[in-house]
Amino acid sequence: VLLREVQALTLRRGRYTASRRAAAVPQLQCAGGAAGCSHAPEVVQCYNKGWDGYDVQWQCKADLENTYRFGQIEVSCEGYDYPDDPYILRGSCSLLFRLELTEEGERKVKNSGSFGSGYYQLRKDSSDSGAGAIVVIVLLALAFGVYKLFLSNHQPQQSFGDSNVFTRPSWQSQQAPPPPGFKSSFT
Repeated sequence: VLLREVQALTLRRGRYTASRRAAAVPQLQCAGGAAGCSHAPEVVQCYNKGWDGYDVQWQCKADLENTYRFGQIEVSCEGYDYPDDPYILRGSCSLLFRLELTEEGERKVKNSGSFGSGYYQLRKDSSDSGAGAIVVIVLLALAFGVYKLFLSNHQPQQSFGDSNVFTRPSWQSQQAPPPPGFKSSFT
């Protein structure tokens, strides 16, 4: 079928495209949007509104509540012999869409906190308190490190008397003795 001559497409949720060269995909694919995908329509009809010299321009409609609308849409069809073939395989078209809120939907979200915004606010608050706890823990660890480095009285003992006598650093004197068979003259 010549793509430019296709006047309308009817796409259904849960159904897959016909395929010849590529794997079948769902006819309707929601890609998110402000309204999410939980209210995706069962059936969408897309109408050919003309040719721009490169591709068909589609207008898609569905039975949606007044609070939802289609955002970005993209109709894709499998070329019959090769990817950019102007002839397509019948039944191979799919719709990738975003579902957005209308002005009425945005007002409902602001006024009544519907569409799950309470859940998102709760998640935001709990993640903020978790981030605050992490910051407090990091600051406490830094303060402890500064205390141990600069304010603690555990300074290494060194003797500066005879320059010919080798003295062990304090960290070496606290180590366990060398293993058996190890000559202490090599330490």
